[in-house]
Amino acid sequence: MRLAVVALAPGLLLMTAGCGYVGEPQPPALNIPVTVTDLRAAEIGDAIAVEFTIPALTTEGLPLKNLRTVELAVGETGDPFSAEAWSAKARRYPVAATASGTVMQDIPAREWIGKNIMIGVRATGPKGKTSAWSNFASVSVIQPVAAPSALRAQNVERGVAVTWQGEAAKYRVFRAVGDGKPAPLGDTDRPEYLDESTSYDTRYQYSVQALASETEQSTVAGPVTITPVDEFAPAAPAEVSAVAGAQAIELVWERNTEADFAGYNVYRSVEGGAFERVAAGVEAPVFSDMRVEAGKRYRYRISAVDLKGNESAPSAVAEVVAQ
Repeated sequence: MRLAVVALAPGLLLMTAGCGYVGEPQPPALNIPVTVTDLRAAEIGDAIAVEFTIPALTTEGLPLKNLRTVELAVGETGDPFSAEAWSAKARRYPVAATASGTVMQDIPAREWIGKNIMIGVRATGPKGKTSAWSNFASVSVIQPVAAPSALRAQNVERGVAVTWQGEAAKYRVFRAVGDGKPAPLGDTDRPEYLDESTSYDTRYQYSVQALASETEQSTVAGPVTITPVDEFAPAAPAEVSAVAGAQAIELVWERNTEADFAGYNVYRSVEGGAFERVAAGVEAPVFSDMRVEAGKRYRYRISAVDLKGNESAPSAVAEVVAQ
């Protein structure tokens, strides 16, 4: 019997051996959630509002697919503060979170009134491994701050005037445009706020919150809704003067400066009679009355009109005898 000999190409044996190489064995992933770093808390009304974000990755840089538990703990601060001592005595509150993302949780404030507390959170991953405690938020819990009452919004010439009742040292006003999300508009130490940044025929919603501090706040009162409209007339023209000329009486006055100014109306009285309008929509602050008779006494007053047709009060009377 004859045996066949097969010659292998150089390097083929090495390549064949390389295909079966497995490498060093890797340890199983621990799936420890990354530590929360943005925990913040404030006393709002009769609750302590806590907010934080559970990161989307594990400490090994892998996606955090789910959570076993999220542990929110509240305890009194020590002097000096020790996380271990605090954790041993802190009260735990259940958190309904099973995945990464933003978490908002309210804790009843009544049992902590008069105490300085520290709040922390940590998460346990799918394999039972727990993250380190988050950053800690400190809150000095006081009696609940009373919310503002009798909130009103009024259309005024300079914008929208928001008023309310309350005895707080500071208030924060929020505004939403149309159906948009409310945003802080400004702070005030008085129970009133004038919003001068409004536009006519636009709907606004206003809310107000009382503040004892940035971490001690009332619930938000409102919203109240208003759509300001232009119902405000221009200022009455000033410095009206009348001068008798040859077969005419010349009128002149100061120009109005309102952005929505449209024109002037001229009213005249002859020999003490009733005032009648003799000109409308006059654009410039001058007017020549050519329909006069020598020897007769004429009295004039001017009003300003805006683009919406709102007419001002009449000016002071200017009087002259025609020549």
